[in-house]
Amino acid sequence: MAIFDEPTYRDSRFIPEVWTAGVWTEMRSKLVVGSDLVCNRDYEGEIRDQGDAVRIPTVTDPAIEDYEPTAGFSGDPQEMTGGKRTFEIEQSKAFRIRVDDVHKVQSLIGGKYMHEGTSRAGRKLAEAADSYVANKLVAAATAYVPPAGKLSHLVDIDLAAQPDVLYGQFVDVKVALDQTETPLEGRYAIVSPEMHGRLLRDDRFIDASKFGSNEPISNGVVGKFLGFYIHLTNALPATVHLIAGHRIATTFADQIVKTETYRSEKFFADVVRGLHVYGAKVMRSEHIAVGKVIP
Repeated sequence: MAIFDEPTYRDSRFIPEVWTAGVWTEMRSKLVVGSDLVCNRDYEGEIRDQGDAVRIPTVTDPAIEDYEPTAGFSGDPQEMTGGKRTFEIEQSKAFRIRVDDVHKVQSLIGGKYMHEGTSRAGRKLAEAADSYVANKLVAAATAYVPPAGKLSHLVDIDLAAQPDVLYGQFVDVKVALDQTETPLEGRYAIVSPEMHGRLLRDDRFIDASKFGSNEPISNGVVGKFLGFYIHLTNALPATVHLIAGHRIATTFADQIVKTETYRSEKFFADVVRGLHVYGAKVMRSEHIAVGKVIP
């Protein structure tokens, strides 16, 4: 059964590619937890609808072995790939926009109003996707059991503490990731507005305005701290104020698979609707750490 089961109004004046591109561009620029800075897109397969499965090729860590110059290696070399994992495109979110005349909206003042509509749709789709991926990351870090003697990847965060105390808690997050050999280059830390407000009181926090560029920072990047690029979002679960890690840990796949118009049965108006489908899988939970509020 089709997800969009209402009769479709075929209007030759409607340009689905333009609407899709507008929503897609705005959504990608507004994604934080689901952005390319936090998740990779190392998957195979074409996404057509919810329920599709995508495959992720995996690469194994090679075993380090002894080498004897006179005898050479013993045994066969290790396979680089470790097979493939799959995950399901399990989420589908849609938007619907009612307009009096879709052709007029597309052409009015150079498409200004159409751009405003696609921008708002893209932002709301990004918020929903970010919330979904954030919950995946938190669940993976919560389930991860570190080796004996290593720090937990669940760190208590006291937002009421002095900056030095909060700094020490952030250091615990860093050390936990250091101990699991999380790559240093490209680390992210996604923070809540409350956590960001506390970081702004610490002179060691580097605000994004000091990056040396006048270009707008996308995907919620607001600064740098302890080697982490800091991303700001409202999409974190209620008790979580920090998710830190590296993009090698998580794969995210998404697509806007449908954009179409139909004639409203209730109003003398056209309705533009679009469907965003997506899924995510944490492949290496040892590269994610979470900071939760102390009860």
